[in-house]
Amino acid sequence: MPSSTQCKSGTNTLLVYHSRTGTTKLVCETLQKNLNADLLEIKDTKDRTGTLGFISASIDAFRHNHSPIEPKQLDLSSYDFVVVASPVWSWNLSTPIHTLFEKNRFDDKKLVLITTANIHIMKYEEFGDDAPFIKKFLRDYLRGKREAAVTEIIESGGEFVDHYHIETKGKTSEQIVEVSSTIADDLRKKLAR
Repeated sequence: MPSSTQCKSGTNTLLVYHSRTGTTKLVCETLQKNLNADLLEIKDTKDRTGTLGFISASIDAFRHNHSPIEPKQLDLSSYDFVVVASPVWSWNLSTPIHTLFEKNRFDDKKLVLITTANIHIMKYEEFGDDAPFIKKFLRDYLRGKREAAVTEIIESGGEFVDHYHIETKGKTSEQIVEVSSTIADDLRKKLAR
């Protein structure tokens, strides 16, 4: 049975997200308008507000812990495409999204991953093997984290389509909406295939 927050509008695309501060929610609301998709928020039943919430979120993500989420199970039967959006916590997907992938199967669904963070996670990709040690280390570390997220998607039975990342540091809500609209334009083409 679908969650009361999950609309069944006849679309074949579902946007699933978790947002601790509201930024990832803004991204998904923009995508929903541009893609005519259904929207479902994954709620973390742990209190993640304020400084202590930020610290507990970081520790849980770093340790790959799971936390109780609502809804626990998704009804994906009417969707071909699922877009999963998550903030980055301690260089990992947020704990609620990590739990979502552990508790649900996405068999035969095309999956797109969207991440948001205060940094650009691709900023070290430009460095080659002749770069200083720390830059190579960070490049390889972040590659490993991205590969782990994609592996999590694949292990859930989904077909990985693409990953988009939105750097949020110093950006206004209007700028985040603009970037999200650009992603929606690209996604519309990929989902039409």
